[in-house]
Parts: sequence; C-alpha cells; structure tokens
Amino acid sequence: MTQQSSFIYTHNLSKHFGKVKAVEAVNLEIQEGEFFALLGPSGCGKSTLLRMISGLEEVTSGQIHIGERDVTTMHPADRGIAMVFQSYALYPHMTVRENMGFGLKMSKVPSNEIDKKVNEAAEILHLEEYLDRKPKTLSGGQRQRVAIGRSIVRGPEVFLFDEPLSNLDAELRVEMRVEISRLHRELGTTIIYVTHDQVEAMTLADKIVVLKDGLIQQVGTPLSLYDDPENVFVAGFIGSPTINFVRGDINGSKLSIPSLKTIKLEIDQSIASSHSELLIGLRPQHLSLVESGDLEVEFTEALGDISYVYLKTANGERIVVESREEKLPSTGALVGIKAKASKALFFDPKTELRVK
Repeated sequence: MTQQSSFIYTHNLSKHFGKVKAVEAVNLEIQEGEFFALLGPSGCGKSTLLRMISGLEEVTSGQIHIGERDVTTMHPADRGIAMVFQSYALYPHMTVRENMGFGLKMSKVPSNEIDKKVNEAAEILHLEEYLDRKPKTLSGGQRQRVAIGRSIVRGPEVFLFDEPLSNLDAELRVEMRVEISRLHRELGTTIIYVTHDQVEAMTLADKIVVLKDGLIQQVGTPLSLYDDPENVFVAGFIGSPTINFVRGDINGSKLSIPSLKTIKLEIDQSIASSHSELLIGLRPQHLSLVESGDLEVEFTEALGDISYVYLKTANGERIVVESREEKLPSTGALVGIKAKASKALFFDPKTELRVK
C-alpha cells in the first residue's frame, strides 16, 4: 500500500478503549473521487474509524494518509476534510445563508467570497429559494441539504458522512440518496460514508468495506460483495431480504439438503473430498416455488410486482422465497422450492468461510 496508489490510505489503524478493541489493524485504500462506504451493524467500529480519519478521535496505533500528507496527528481543521453528521447541528437563530457561511466567517474569509461560495453551494443543492429562511421552516431533507452545503462551501478534499440519513423518514431517505449521488457526480470529491443500512451502501457506493467487531470482513464493489461474499457474515449482511442458510450433507460426491428435498445441487469433487457437511446460502431471488413439497407457508408479503413468501421446514428453519407470480399460495399450504444451482453459495460451518 503506497501513497502513490491511493488518495487516502490507512495502515494498521487501531483504536482501543481500555481493553475494548473498537477498531483493529484496519488497512484501507481509497482512490481520489471514490464513493467509499463503511458498512456494518451498530458497534462494529465504523463511526470510530470515520472519526479517526477526521481527527475527532485519537489514534491508538497506525497511520492515516490523505494525499501526500501523513495526517495521523494533524488537527481536524488542517486535514482538508468536511464532516456531515446524523444530526443537522444548525443554528436555529441563523438563516440558511448564515448557517452555510458561518464556518467561513469564523475563518475570517471576506464577506464577498463567502456570499459567492454560499450561492454556488445553494445552486448545487437547489436551496436558492430557502437562503433567507430559518431552519425551523425547513423539512428534514432540506435541513440535511443545508448541513451538506455548510460543508461544500469549505471546498474540502474529502467529505465524511456519518449516518446522515438516519433521522429521515423512508421517503426522504430515498430522496436524499438521489441528492447525495448527484452531488458526488457533480463535485467529483472523495466521499467516505458510514451507514448500517446495506441498501444505502449498495445504491450509493463505488466500493464498500464491511466491518464486524472492529475488523474488516471484506472490501469490494457492491455487486462483488453480493455475488462473491467471503464469509457467512458478509453473505448475511448484504442483500435484502437476507440470504437463507441451510445445512447440507455430503455423501461421496453427492450433496443433500435434509430440510429441502426438492433442491438438487452439485459440488466440485475437491469440496466433496474435504468436507462432510456444508452451510449453503440460497438468496430469495434465486429460489422459486413449486406446487409439490413439504414446506409450510407461514406468511406472504405482497409488495406489488414482487412478493416474498415465508416458508417453514419440517425442522423449523425459515426460508424466504421471492415471487413475481400474481397468484400466491395461501397460509398453511404445503409447497416445494427449486433453486438456481449456479447461484448457491457454500460455506464451511466451522470457520464460516466461503468454500469454492
């Protein structure tokens, strides 16, 4: 990993709170202009990692480089970054214009230059008609745009977003995802984006790092994480609805799934010779219903063109199947399923690592 190969990189970056290892030996490479998402459940270390990059959290060990500079111990204001938080943190007594330009005013930037930068940011964010309003008159999405505008006027090399859409309702989250994506295209600035929402990460990011317990599980493009997960955690965290996991037994060169007798899968001889059982991942999108079987329909979720059918196996496992059929089976009915065999994912049940 070298400064020449990436715009931002971290080397063995760690943060310990006493005996608790919040982030451990994280190595990242982020290219200039890339939209890079830090994804994982609550407590996985993603916000701590972002705060170390911003300078708001002291590093226990390791290094952070932005461009040609080692910024590990550098003051946050000198790192060329701007941060957008979950809370808008706007001054209620100031207008939108004053909120957006306040940081520049504190840095004693000339007022004509502040006006120019605020107007340019307002145009990018479609906030021109709101510049003289107070934050209390704005919607949640508009307030978040003001918070982003406050960062834009500083002209940072890097934007850091810490779960910026968590306080918005579902419709506004979709709207703001579109806005942030457009903003990235227009500005071309490097973005590091923290979220626990895999839909946000999948739709916005060029590249995603999946974290668990302060450790990197996998780094890749959204589709590579979906199609080619390296372990059970990544496979289960990426994809909605979540992937189905079932146990499979290997006898000779044959793989059987005790709870799903209608599914037939083939495995490579090298896998068969080195394993007696596997954990099999089957995504709902790669399953379909058949009339004959022993799986009980527990619940159906009709969402328009797509429906999800929740099934229960004889030993109590739950299986979710995506369906595009207009006629769905009734609750309590017995059905079977078939799978796209080429899409099945195999994992070692002990190590939880992918078997290929």
